[in-house]
Amino acid sequence: MTVTPIFRHALRAAPRVSVWCAAAFAAAALGCAPSGYYRSTSSGLDSLLTANTQTQRRLAALEREIASTRENVQATRASSDTRLSELNQRMDMLQGKLEESGVRFTQLAQKVEGVKLRISESDSARASGRGRDSTAALMDPDEAFRAAYSDYTAGRYSLAKDAFTEYLRRFPDTQVSDNAQYLIGESAYNTGDFNSAIEAYRKVAQNYPKGDKVPAALLKAGIASARIKDTAASKKYYALVIAKYPKSDEARIARERLAQRAGP
Repeated sequence: MTVTPIFRHALRAAPRVSVWCAAAFAAAALGCAPSGYYRSTSSGLDSLLTANTQTQRRLAALEREIASTRENVQATRASSDTRLSELNQRMDMLQGKLEESGVRFTQLAQKVEGVKLRISESDSARASGRGRDSTAALMDPDEAFRAAYSDYTAGRYSLAKDAFTEYLRRFPDTQVSDNAQYLIGESAYNTGDFNSAIEAYRKVAQNYPKGDKVPAALLKAGIASARIKDTAASKKYYALVIAKYPKSDEARIARERLAQRAGP
């Protein structure tokens, strides 16, 4: 509640007017009033003065309360303004990060679409049989291997076999050349061309004797030989795995198959 200056002046002046009026009335009556009446009037004046003092105190207390309330409101408003400013700053920061993330996401999406387009074009070229040489020429060894391997994992074994064969023609001595040769055998095996598979597995051991695919190639050569009922060749490959790589998983499987009389 706000007390206007005029109202405060009136509050402060009212008790004084009452006191002075009472005093004048008492003075006028002194000449004719008895002593008892004088004492009574004096006592009334004291009461009025006391009431005036209490009113002044209450008014001062009310003014202090109003001032304190005003300060609290101002402090609360300042605090609210500060918090609002901080909140706006944080929102601006979050908005900036969101926009930055959106830009990065867009760039990543564009890269993914670019890779998908290149793979699609490469797959189409291989599937149609056209432009294989030009497509492979544009690829580096890693891209060429990944393209061939994508055919293999998708079950396009004939395409994978051709792609890995082309890879070895262009890149015969990379770190994954033995893998490419082995996957040629796997592609042939999965299409039921066991004779071609055996030849591809044999080339792994012949062309890449230090490669880590040799044990698996010899084991699969034995399994493929068993599929065409060539028991002698099957046993030969199993024995070769056991002799050269006795502690390998392939040797363990070869022993189990020998125990089954080289069954498929």
